[in-house]
Amino acid sequence: VVPNWTARANPSTKPEYNILHGQYCRLELFTPTTSSTAIQQLYDAFKPTEQTHFTYLYYGPFETVNEFAQFLHTLLEPSNNTVVYFIIVNEIAVGFITYLRVNENHGSIEIGHVNFSQQLARTRQATEASFLLMQYAFDSLGYRRVEWTFDPLNRKSYQASLRLGFQYEGTWLKMGICKGRSADLSWFSIVDDEWPHVKYEIQRWLNPTNFDTSGQQLTTLNSAQTNPRNKKTTDSNQ
Repeated sequence: VVPNWTARANPSTKPEYNILHGQYCRLELFTPTTSSTAIQQLYDAFKPTEQTHFTYLYYGPFETVNEFAQFLHTLLEPSNNTVVYFIIVNEIAVGFITYLRVNENHGSIEIGHVNFSQQLARTRQATEASFLLMQYAFDSLGYRRVEWTFDPLNRKSYQASLRLGFQYEGTWLKMGICKGRSADLSWFSIVDDEWPHVKYEIQRWLNPTNFDTSGQQLTTLNSAQTNPRNKKTTDSNQ
């Protein structure tokens, strides 16, 4: 029984959360009025690595900034059910990340279209960007489930999902055709009663005291081990 359940709000309908502030970065909601300067910054950030960055994505690379801008605006169409945030570091847009598959009635939401430029990849800002969306979904909006999906060939996304505490649920075979390849889709999730454990570990890792004067981490982040579901799975396999 889920007592007194009501539909959750869509993330884009809360103006007070159009900007999500972290210690190292902030997320700004992308809208039709977002400046062309921010879009240009993003386009420039992805350009050096575009031939490898978009390998497992159904879109990209983009030949012109106008083509890139058109893609971003397409994501905002109601049929795509997607909420886009630009990731801002030192007042420059260096990546974008989204909510998608937003199911307000059942309290389920996915974090996807995770696009980190080379300036952002493998940094604490990248980890914090994902954390800010997880925190907003669970703590502010009251969603019950946050999902993370990817092509299982995409090892970077797989490793990121484990670092952030997501747990494997299964793989849908032949889910799509991506750039001439057959693409499967692996599903990972965190649910609301697991979130406090995962949140504590990510906040511990993000604490400034966990980094030396050159910005190198002193301890690793392994939220998957702190997720109670991981322990249940481990125990059941023994």
